[in-house]
Amino acid sequence: MDPLAQIRREYAQKVCALAGAIFAAALCACGEPAPPHTGSPADALPPQISRLLETGMRPDWSADGRRLLFLDALVGDVFEVDVASRAVRPITKHFAHRGFTRARYLASGDILLCGPREPAAGDRDQGRWTTELWWLGADLARPAQPLGEPCFEGPAVSRRSARIAWTRSEYPERVVLGRSEIWTGEIAVESGAARLVDRRMLLDRSAFHYLAFLETQDFRPPDERELLFTAYAWKGGEVMGVDLETGEIRNYSLNWGYDEAEGVFPDGRAIAVEREPGTYTLTPSGRIDIWRTALDGSGDSARLTHFSDFAGYGANNPAVSPDGRWMAVGLRQLGGPHGNGHGIFLYDLRYVGSSSQGGLSP
Repeated sequence: MDPLAQIRREYAQKVCALAGAIFAAALCACGEPAPPHTGSPADALPPQISRLLETGMRPDWSADGRRLLFLDALVGDVFEVDVASRAVRPITKHFAHRGFTRARYLASGDILLCGPREPAAGDRDQGRWTTELWWLGADLARPAQPLGEPCFEGPAVSRRSARIAWTRSEYPERVVLGRSEIWTGEIAVESGAARLVDRRMLLDRSAFHYLAFLETQDFRPPDERELLFTAYAWKGGEVMGVDLETGEIRNYSLNWGYDEAEGVFPDGRAIAVEREPGTYTLTPSGRIDIWRTALDGSGDSARLTHFSDFAGYGANNPAVSPDGRWMAVGLRQLGGPHGNGHGIFLYDLRYVGSSSQGGLSP
């Protein structure tokens, strides 16, 4: 058989297998029981969870654990909240822009942003698919500077150096054969001007037979020798890691369902995950909550939130504080776009113990 024809045949077989898995998952989802509660989980919080902000989404902790960056919309402005005083200040209101989809503190105290350069046609939220990386100085004295790289969803930032990682992607224009590549580089700042140096591609979707789309999440502490990322649509969505030196890829979810890597715990032994069991599609459709998954290869996981026990709600975008005491988490409404947020809450992780104390059960 012609080699090209053989490749096409094998790829078609893999696509058919994935389609069958998605169809089976859809059939299973039809029998999923309804959530046991009505109303909002925000009105029935357990003792370990308190509301920090009435509005906002996608929190990110400062290095000292005293402040959080957050967005006011899926494609919007960036703000910072002082956790102790609840005082909020704008971060991106001092210059014109097309909105931002992510904001992360860099080790230097500066801020890495993702946002579109050009206005989106029609709905502004569509700009989330055409974003670029931007650097914003901590003094907020100047507008954000473009770094000349696209970013699909969220970038990863080092807590120890100027290294970052990001995803080049053609989603959603090209899903089947589109590009999905993870890159790393460092931000160099000279005389107030920022640029990306030492860029290299770490891996692409060929490592998953072209069936997965990738998104960077975090460098794994404490030594940051591994990059944690999500492989969307791979067994429903898996939390993965890639060794930055050897390129070895590890699967930490070991779970047939939707898992999305979010906030890594500071000791590097576990990660907070958005999970929707029984979903095999590229994006989740139903009841998402936050779980803590061990990074020891066992696949052990423990559920942390129960927002999806309330009809029409779920939890998303968990971020763990540098001291491991708090987890900031968003309130998600079903029926809205993926990643939507309606307030930020603080979860006191002392109720479940730190990952370094062994065991994941609350």
